[in-house]
Amino acid sequence: MLYTFFSLPLQNRLFSQQQIRSKYHMKRKSFLWLFAALMTLSGCKEEIMDGARYTFKGETVASFLEQHEDVYSSFIEILDRGGRLSLMKAYGQYTCFAPTNDAIARYLFEQDSIYRASLVDENEEDIIWTGITSPELSELSDSMCRVIAQTHLIPDIYLTLDMEGDIIPTMNMNDRYLSLSYGVNEDGFYELFINGDGKIIAKDEEVENGVVHTIAKVLNPSTNTLPRQIEEHDYFHIMSEAIKATGYDDKLQRYKDESYTSGDLYMVDIYQRTQIPYPANRYFGYSAFLEPDSVFYAEGIYNLEQLAERCAEWYPDADASAPLTSQDNPLNQFVGYHLLDRNLAYSRLVCYKIKTHSVIDSEQDYLNGSDRYEFYETMSGRMIKITMPRSVVELQSTILLNYYKPREGETVPAEATPFMNTKVYDPNEFRDLNDGTYTNFSANALNGTIHPIDKILVYNEDVMVGRVLNTIIRFDAASMCSELTNNNIRWHFFAHATASDIGEFYIPNDYCENIKVLTEETRTYYCPPHVTYHNYQGDEMNTLGAYDFSIKLPRVPAGTYELRMGYTPNERRGIVQFYVDNEVTGIPVDVRIQGSDPLIGFVADDQTDDNGIVNDKEMKNRGYLKASTTYVTVGTRIARTQQNVIRKVITTKYLSDGDHWIRFKNAYENDNGTNQFMYDYFELVPVSYIRDESIPMEEKRK
Repeated sequence: MLYTFFSLPLQNRLFSQQQIRSKYHMKRKSFLWLFAALMTLSGCKEEIMDGARYTFKGETVASFLEQHEDVYSSFIEILDRGGRLSLMKAYGQYTCFAPTNDAIARYLFEQDSIYRASLVDENEEDIIWTGITSPELSELSDSMCRVIAQTHLIPDIYLTLDMEGDIIPTMNMNDRYLSLSYGVNEDGFYELFINGDGKIIAKDEEVENGVVHTIAKVLNPSTNTLPRQIEEHDYFHIMSEAIKATGYDDKLQRYKDESYTSGDLYMVDIYQRTQIPYPANRYFGYSAFLEPDSVFYAEGIYNLEQLAERCAEWYPDADASAPLTSQDNPLNQFVGYHLLDRNLAYSRLVCYKIKTHSVIDSEQDYLNGSDRYEFYETMSGRMIKITMPRSVVELQSTILLNYYKPREGETVPAEATPFMNTKVYDPNEFRDLNDGTYTNFSANALNGTIHPIDKILVYNEDVMVGRVLNTIIRFDAASMCSELTNNNIRWHFFAHATASDIGEFYIPNDYCENIKVLTEETRTYYCPPHVTYHNYQGDEMNTLGAYDFSIKLPRVPAGTYELRMGYTPNERRGIVQFYVDNEVTGIPVDVRIQGSDPLIGFVADDQTDDNGIVNDKEMKNRGYLKASTTYVTVGTRIARTQQNVIRKVITTKYLSDGDHWIRFKNAYENDNGTNQFMYDYFELVPVSYIRDESIPMEEKRK
């Protein structure tokens, strides 16, 4: 199919120096070297990209572009000089967002204009230099061509029908997510935009090694770190000032660990059959839940000083005389509670419709109508709950912070409601609010994501302990290490159809800050969701060898908790000794035995006269529970009904306010290094919740 593209005359694309300076002059003194930052993004594994090539006889991404050279000749040159044109002729699965010749000419001219404005600006440090110093394509460096090429290529196939939510769930070849936004043109036709303003003007050209979408603008992802991205949106002024005043702007600057050198290494997989990769890079990332200034204005807060005064009221146990950079200070506690140490796009705040390979999606791992939720420790050290309440019809597509649904007959006091059920806006919804005030909103920074919220977010101890966290606090094992999220490892893909190709990652012993490895023989693996797994959220963690390691538990309010681990027993497992804070917790546990073994005593509910009530008590006396009623396993069977899906009670312990670690040591003497210690998820359950007989049995079985 051929397309006719309408280009503006060159003179209509020219900008005056004053326009350029006005458009790009920054409020805050900062000098960002865009080219240097972009070059850190080209960390993909060359062995994967360039290996095992096979040239098609049919049409490929490259041949499609070459057949329409009048439209794509500039992009073809960029692909060629960037070393990616041959890849587009090879075997593989690729999505190519191909900018037109006019789009590239306009991009080069605009970037060159920015550079020239920087030469004459009196305050040179306020100008962002992009690394492009000429409007001529021939003057573009080969390394810059590589960056531009990889920005427009995704190593997976996405038709426009597959593009939903706020991001394309597979990173591009520069290890960056591309954002999605939507609109309707003046004729009433639907429009799709990539990275804010890269409109798709021709779509879904399927070829043998992928698909081509034509875009009207070169994709130029933000190279702002998260604090700078927040600052550039003037409707987050109060929170931007608060982040700077409390020192969190410095804490949100990390992007890439340049000392990590294992990205080209491989390790034998958990079955000793194939070689699997180490993580390609070690990136850092952050998420910021932010109130627009209008939310503060509605509460009579118009500046940082007034916010600090209110924080002293909201956090009465904090020390208002402490420095703003101290976590003892109430403003610091307020700001820290808005921040996570992981980069979560809106569509990944909870495990919902996460898929990349169209074989399995996360909806197949949950019971219809069950809430999707995650518990995370914020940068203030306090826990936050993120929920998509699928059990409530009118809230099924809404994401709420610290969601609480009153139990039958319960009345929530009016003074508690401000501290619950804070809405997180979908980026596209937020742009449509307030008569166009937020139309320029861009959620994605180089190392993080902005999430606008609809009311002031405050951690209230009474509300959290008495209601929001008075529940089964369940967290997927992979969520305990932010590195697995920040490096596109957790939920990497929903898996291949064969048991011999499960797509693991090997996790080096020094890769995750929340894992302490005590023996060099410890080998840790992440296994993405797979068609044969019986797991919560589909994925699992495995450790092999003479392992001895600890994982930091997310912080919870001080109190007595029952600590549990969810796992699937089989003959490939072993025997493990548990410790909490280096205190042994009972005798070693054989994680090979099935639930039907007398040591566990599983009996299916439908095989009992009382729907399993007595059997629950018998299993609990032995230190075990059946699995949850809220997720399903292979064949859409509810996890609770399966005797090979178990929860082990590790200990009941008082946890003080602070860090706590759970330790695992291999206690299987006959292990030859191939036995797997598999851990799926963990639960921290307040003892007061367990003993509360007014809470329905159905809820406690979730």
